[in-house]
Amino acid sequence: MIRYAQSSRGNRARFSCSCSGEHEPRTRTTIKTRLAPRASRLLLLLLALTTLGAAPVEKKPKAAPKIAVSTHLDKTAVWVGDMFRYTVRAIHDPDVEIVLEPLKKESLNLAPFVVRDVTVRHSAFGGNKKVTEVILLLTTYEGGQAELRIPSFVLYYFTLKAGSEKGGDTLAESFPVPATRVGLRSTLTADALRPRDSRVISRAGPERWMTALAFGLAGMIFLAVQFTRRLWTSSSTEKPKTRHLTRRAKARMLQDFLRATQSMGRDSAEDQLRFYAEVSRFVREYLGQSLEIDVSSLTPDEVASALKSHGQDGLGAPVKTLLERCERVLYTRQGADLGRDWRDEVQGELGKLTQRLRM
Repeated sequence: MIRYAQSSRGNRARFSCSCSGEHEPRTRTTIKTRLAPRASRLLLLLLALTTLGAAPVEKKPKAAPKIAVSTHLDKTAVWVGDMFRYTVRAIHDPDVEIVLEPLKKESLNLAPFVVRDVTVRHSAFGGNKKVTEVILLLTTYEGGQAELRIPSFVLYYFTLKAGSEKGGDTLAESFPVPATRVGLRSTLTADALRPRDSRVISRAGPERWMTALAFGLAGMIFLAVQFTRRLWTSSSTEKPKTRHLTRRAKARMLQDFLRATQSMGRDSAEDQLRFYAEVSRFVREYLGQSLEIDVSSLTPDEVASALKSHGQDGLGAPVKTLLERCERVLYTRQGADLGRDWRDEVQGELGKLTQRLRM
């Protein structure tokens, strides 16, 4: 039912609609049913616009691992008590630095293995990489098992950035070293996995230690007899006595030699060779007898060094010059000509040398 009412304020008209009680609920239901499809369509339109307007999310590729770890054993199986090398090899980028402070044998706990030594080596690797090798010297005294497991442990490292140094606010990262199996060998049988479990301790009777004592005394007596025999033989053998020349005997020997050299011929090449051979022989023999220096197989330089070591510095230079000339005459092709030219000089040097030897 529609009503018309005129307001007292102006010419405004007000309409009012009134419905009976039977038609009011049906009208509300009809309005709700008409509004529901419109709201759904509006929501779908908003979702579509939001989906089309949003930028696609790019998936970041996973970063490749900076460290590749591998373990190596120099023995696949060890005996109880043997030492072996366990190498942990880490291939990493150049900006990665392994922390070495925890890698000490006192701080590494690898039970049932005992760490004897720790060695760290750094080297370059292909593809702009570096290699850090941690070499552990291990041993074990565990028995009764077919194999043992080297436990895993953690290594720490720093990733250094350009312009930054290790320490400060740089955080250390870690990576685990995988566990490794190693075979275990033992001389113990399966029935007795522990030493001396199945051995019966027997007491040593008097007959055992008395027999061992008798054999020991016999061996000592045999050694004493052999030592006494050797000592007696060495003392009874006559040793050659060194001939010590007196001052008069030395002077006589020098005079006789000078007379003998002056009487030697000078015309033929054989005479020259005989002269220089006698001079070389006499000088070496005289030094050996008077100064007790064995110069028979020494070179002139070695003879001069031997004389210097025995306190005969003044004899070193003339003896060396005299022996060098003798060897050049005796062992070179121009020896005969050189000997003819040097004969007078050598004779004079020999006279001066005899005067020094008499003093």
